[in-house]
Amino acid sequence: MIWRYGFSSRSLVALLGLVLAAAPALAKDGAQGSLRVGTCQKDITPISPDLAAAYQAAFGVPGIVNHSDPIYMAGFGDNRPATGYNDRLWARGVVVQSHGKRVAIVSLDLIGYFKNEIDTIRALVTAPVDFVTVTSTHQHEGPDTLGIWGPDPMTTGIDYGYLDFVNATVAACIDEAAANLQKARIYYATTVTDGLSLGLDPEDDGFGVGDGKVLVDDELLAPDTDGRLVDPILTSVQFTTRQGPFDAIATITNFASHPESLGSSNTSITSDFPHYLRERIEAEYGGVAIHISADLGVLQGPLDIDVEDPVTGMPAQRRTFRWADVHGTQVAERAIEAIDAVRFVELPGGRRVAVPRNGDPSPQISFSTVDPVAIRLDNPFFRFFTAIGVLDVRRSLFTNGVPDPSIGPFPPPFEAIPQALGEDVHTEVSAVRIGEGGFAVTPGELDPQIGNGYRASLEAGSAQHTLIIGLGNDQIGYQLPAAKFDDSCFVCAPFILVGFPALCPVFPPDCNTVFENNVGPDVDPKVSDAMQQVIGDL
Repeated sequence: MIWRYGFSSRSLVALLGLVLAAAPALAKDGAQGSLRVGTCQKDITPISPDLAAAYQAAFGVPGIVNHSDPIYMAGFGDNRPATGYNDRLWARGVVVQSHGKRVAIVSLDLIGYFKNEIDTIRALVTAPVDFVTVTSTHQHEGPDTLGIWGPDPMTTGIDYGYLDFVNATVAACIDEAAANLQKARIYYATTVTDGLSLGLDPEDDGFGVGDGKVLVDDELLAPDTDGRLVDPILTSVQFTTRQGPFDAIATITNFASHPESLGSSNTSITSDFPHYLRERIEAEYGGVAIHISADLGVLQGPLDIDVEDPVTGMPAQRRTFRWADVHGTQVAERAIEAIDAVRFVELPGGRRVAVPRNGDPSPQISFSTVDPVAIRLDNPFFRFFTAIGVLDVRRSLFTNGVPDPSIGPFPPPFEAIPQALGEDVHTEVSAVRIGEGGFAVTPGELDPQIGNGYRASLEAGSAQHTLIIGLGNDQIGYQLPAAKFDDSCFVCAPFILVGFPALCPVFPPDCNTVFENNVGPDVDPKVSDAMQQVIGDL
């Protein structure tokens, strides 16, 4: 859907009269509003001793070393050390206050961030904030913050000093935003991304995102696309000053696509296409641009789509920074078109007039959280990698609600393999309401089929615009309907770990990343039940 308004000259003159006549009322309305917004952006680029000179060369300023050598890059295979920089990684956030409620939303240019680290951030925040949400864009071109992309499969890629740096920096970001609140209005704009890609690839249906993993029975849900499911919704939130000239304070974009367009061969640190998306938004409006990834599971992403380079008129070359630039810019342009249709009316002669009444100066804020959500850990790989210290050792498993650090052997005949024995992973599920907008905060990579259900529930609660905050306050891997879960990879895990997968009784297993990086079939019922609860509580 592309937002356009059509007006006759007579109606435009009448509309201008209405806008001018409403000006005193608008000023009074603005004076009575309660919305205040503060922003922050902090550099969280990893800088190691060997790459300090490269950081200064790339950005013209010296960087403080915050990471050891090497910086292992996350998201594809292991042993991918970074060699340089294309752009910085950021923590970008807003603190929003209205009617006595104050919430913070911060987006990190990271592969993901575990709940235990986010709880540390919350504890470090000194400003009074009622609820903090920290999400990751899930870009695949930055440091390993989860552990599974180190020099080899048995060695963690985490630098805990870097995690400490990120925790302190994000807390300082929130404190800074809370200390700089200003009177504001909030605008929402929702559009769709049809036509952003060329549809040349079998996995590309023209929505600017492809589905790389079709699950069982998906063809029944999406027969027209042979089972490919993507979320084409692009929702934007813009905060502006409350009175003229209504300058942008911050703009949030929310879209469901893995930021992994550079592919596995890239070794330059980058936030991927969100970097170019945010640059275009800030060039248009000013303020701080924030990108939040939505329901980007199962394998929704840009690797197998084609986009037209406006300079050449041809498809941009895949796996290049030029491709990321073109794609990020085109997503931004679609968002800008939708935002402008809400915020402005164009008069004869090309003059634009702001329509401030479309922005709410006094939205109600509510939020609800279920914490903890206990999910049975069925993944043998996660148990093994927890036992040997590959995954974040600061995250606990739980048994009967109590932290359980115990380690023991796999069942016979695999006693030589260690495993963590805690029964459950604890995560959290939340929902936030800010005026017309509803936010579902989900702790992993969400199947768009489930995301569509969350949106419907938010709309049933009268939200006119919906956002999915994927990887919100945790990263527990993929979430797909339990009925579509294939457990063959879990069954074969001990055989794979000892190097004899062919001896597994269900060989060959489906160890696609969707199943390998999955807590288990308990994820969806537990997370979705909690989500329905928190949405109902708003």
